[in-house]
Amino acid sequence: MDSPLAGTLFLPWRVHCAGIMSSAAMPVEMIPGIVNAIPGSGENRSPSRRNPRSRSARNRVHLAPESALVRLRGGNHDGMQRRLRMLWERELVNRFAFPKIPNHGEFIYCLDRRHSLELLVQHGRLSEIHSQMEDELRMNAEADCAGAVIRGQHMKFGFLQHSLMTSRMHFMLEMASRSAKGRVELTAWRQSAELRGNKVHVPELRSRRMDGTNEYAWEECDETIRLPVEPDAMFSLRVRARHAEEQSLHFCYEADRGSMPMADMLEKFRAYYHFIKRQQKHKDAFDMYPIRAVLVETTSEARARKLMELAQHPAVVGASKRSGLFWFTISPLFADPVVSDSANRVLPAYIG
Repeated sequence: MDSPLAGTLFLPWRVHCAGIMSSAAMPVEMIPGIVNAIPGSGENRSPSRRNPRSRSARNRVHLAPESALVRLRGGNHDGMQRRLRMLWERELVNRFAFPKIPNHGEFIYCLDRRHSLELLVQHGRLSEIHSQMEDELRMNAEADCAGAVIRGQHMKFGFLQHSLMTSRMHFMLEMASRSAKGRVELTAWRQSAELRGNKVHVPELRSRRMDGTNEYAWEECDETIRLPVEPDAMFSLRVRARHAEEQSLHFCYEADRGSMPMADMLEKFRAYYHFIKRQQKHKDAFDMYPIRAVLVETTSEARARKLMELAQHPAVVGASKRSGLFWFTISPLFADPVVSDSANRVLPAYIG
């Protein structure tokens, strides 16, 4: 193989959605139908059997680029663009765009107003407003993404880019599930606050230089430290071709922007390995069992190679052991821009 990353992508990333939407002026009655495609607004249409709190992909995408919303909703790009702008002008959604020469980048949409969900309930598109939805609305409002971009708060840009990586993975899973036509189904997606607060006690490490060599051995001490285990997201796939008891596959997802030091990544991997493999605390914490893998998306192949080596470090998996718990992929495989024949414009590869 040319690359150790070959074979790690298990989803058909390129997908195409058909659909026609009229470009005529939109009456008020049509607004809920469009709002339903906006991040955070959908109903719980396919809850996990093991976790009734899980909600569909459509209501769990927190931030979504305009091009992704067009794919999710279907229809003409220009017509959808006008509808999204109308929703923004009526203060039903919020949007922002990263600075880009000469103008700005693509608009990114989110929900931060309760009135949007109330409108969905009023028109029967949503049975009730869940407390988790309210928490997400509040967090989106407090984040003030549009204000941060206008004020040039560059420290927040990293957080927004990280959130967009998670939303992009969610979008790709949803679209791949659709294109699989029932063979593979995205049955659950969870992220953000509902995955926070989990800790695991792991032994402290001590390094010892081996006699006559320049190599070091790692030994676990009796003392322990507490490390957080907070995935950026978790999701479940149902593979119809497998035996009934093996159809559900559960995954953790980590979005790595390449800014975290390797020492911190080592602790993150240690925490995952102890939490899932050695102590199996994920059964109670996440109500998902077994965890097939921790999928790590990072920024480049060079960074991925280092993380792959780190995941097999004795400090993570122990001496003379290897683990298949960690899977890796890189963003450029599906985020680099390409010319879309269908849209006649430059779009990220996962959209075009």
